[in-house]
Amino acid sequence: MAPRRGIAGHRRLPGGGNPLLGLAFAAAAAGVAAAFQSGPWAVGCVTAAAAGAAVAWWRVRPTLAVVIGFAAYAADLASGVAPAPVFLPLIVTFAAAVVLGSRPVAYAVLVAGYVLAVFVPVPGWDPPSVASGGGLAAWFLVLAVAAELVRVRRQARRAREAELAGAARTRQEQELRRAGDERLRIARDLHDVLAHQLALITVQANAGLTLLPRDSRAVEQALTAIKDAGNSALGELRAALDALRSPGAGAAPYRPSPRLSQPGDLAELLDGARAAGLRVTTDTAGPLPVLPAPVDQAAYRIAQEAVTNAIRHAGAGATVGLRVACTEGRLELTVTDDGGGRPGSRTAGGGNGLPGMRERATAFGGMLTTGPVPGGGYRVAAVLPIGGAP
Repeated sequence: MAPRRGIAGHRRLPGGGNPLLGLAFAAAAAGVAAAFQSGPWAVGCVTAAAAGAAVAWWRVRPTLAVVIGFAAYAADLASGVAPAPVFLPLIVTFAAAVVLGSRPVAYAVLVAGYVLAVFVPVPGWDPPSVASGGGLAAWFLVLAVAAELVRVRRQARRAREAELAGAARTRQEQELRRAGDERLRIARDLHDVLAHQLALITVQANAGLTLLPRDSRAVEQALTAIKDAGNSALGELRAALDALRSPGAGAAPYRPSPRLSQPGDLAELLDGARAAGLRVTTDTAGPLPVLPAPVDQAAYRIAQEAVTNAIRHAGAGATVGLRVACTEGRLELTVTDDGGGRPGSRTAGGGNGLPGMRERATAFGGMLTTGPVPGGGYRVAAVLPIGGAP
């Protein structure tokens, strides 16, 4: 297997060691030992070079590096060689072991090194005095405190980086959730709009075919209603597709949904029902207060779907009643038809109309009830908290 290469293209030692750094420390330590050794020259050079070479693994194998450095230090003491050349590599590997490796091993090496230096007699050396032993202990304490400070600062930096990464992930998840919610809203709006407009088109087309031999004026009105409904549906579809194609922050906003409290929006909905041959009555129980936009839009879509179902199932000639009232902090919406036209099935089947209305109501903490009316007809009743938020 070929040796690994570093970022800059240098060959790496087995285990990820840095050969240039290890060679530099080994050469420097061996050079100091050769220049100043008063004991066994060869032993001092070999142990110094071994301690310096261990620095090559300070980042990837810090615990092993400090153990090798300590072994060189102990070998120098046992052979009567001055251990000065191994001090710098030992300091580097000790700090690396505290910050990146095993702290218990690093402090065990520190204590063992102090015991060897102070209490173990070395041939050819005078025993250390109390003052020199205390000074060495103070120096070791400074080294330990400095290593701990580096470790704490590194942990704080890594914790901050993890916090920032977590916040970025949270923002990304929130953006994805908002995008998914927006797409779901657009999909619901598309279903409501297309179902309503296509129902109008179907009713008017059937009426035109029926009246074709008898009443050309009525046929013209039916075709005009078909054209208007088709144009409206295409406009809504085009706006929704533009929003889906351009989800970025700089994209043009999706066309605002119609609202129940806007007289023009409600009048357009009811005019479409009248054009389909339904008789429409309204009861708003007084002027509506200012409603939160999401609640107002959801109420309109529920009313639109209920009117669409009346067009499809009750048919021309039926009477549809729309009642809107605000009491005790909630909006009450009821759409009832008498089933006066051709009868139709109101079972849930596989459509999305009733489930969509129920989802819109429950999303705001409200409720939706649907069912047949005694004597014929169908009723959709929704209750939405005015202060609700999805």
